[in-house]
Amino acid sequence: MRYKQIIFDVDDTLIDFAATENFALHSLFQAHHWQLTDNMQRDYHAYNQGLWRKLEQGRIDYNQLSKTVFSEFIKENLGIDIDGIAIMNEYRSYFSEAHKLLPGVIDTLRFAKKHNYVLTILSNGEAFMQRHRLQLAGIDKYFSLIVTSEEAGFAKPDTRIFDYFFAHTEIGPEETVFFGDGLQSDILGAENYGFDSIWYNHRKRKNNMNLHPLYEVATYPEFVALLKGDLQKQPQ
Repeated sequence: MRYKQIIFDVDDTLIDFAATENFALHSLFQAHHWQLTDNMQRDYHAYNQGLWRKLEQGRIDYNQLSKTVFSEFIKENLGIDIDGIAIMNEYRSYFSEAHKLLPGVIDTLRFAKKHNYVLTILSNGEAFMQRHRLQLAGIDKYFSLIVTSEEAGFAKPDTRIFDYFFAHTEIGPEETVFFGDGLQSDILGAENYGFDSIWYNHRKRKNNMNLHPLYEVATYPEFVALLKGDLQKQPQ
């Protein structure tokens, strides 16, 4: 059976997250005349990713993440007490303006749309920010449904975000495949919910979670090659 619907993640699947984070962080530090070293930037990335893993594991919520990120990081690295929420909101304003697409995205979306796949999005993030970035990138028009964790009230891989998503689309999980870069969010989420996924492993990470995506690809042309083969659901 041919899949009818492809769900895409946003950050580091469609839009280059490293470029976005780099732009937003430098813009924030420049606005406040704070010094940002290469080591600090690496530390921030690791620290922020750790908080997002806690969010995905249900150990903190989105508000806790928002309050914590910069209040603790700036205090530890610069010795300055700040309003964490205010600085986070400022950072997000810069983040929402960055929209560099990963190589091959546009051609892939055009191909998939031409071949009658229903294209949708499920993203851990804020509704306005993600929609705004997709619009700036010129690709929002390809997607018939965009769902974020802010709207759903839950983050991937929580099964409840998938309940919310499939309640808003007419195509069920049995005819859907998830395309995303996140093992702990996208691939685990799809696997726990009982539908197929394709791991976009362009960062060449190790699958250390014993997950079983249907395919693993490192480039968009590899994904298009699967679509050209008329991507089929594998028999159980």
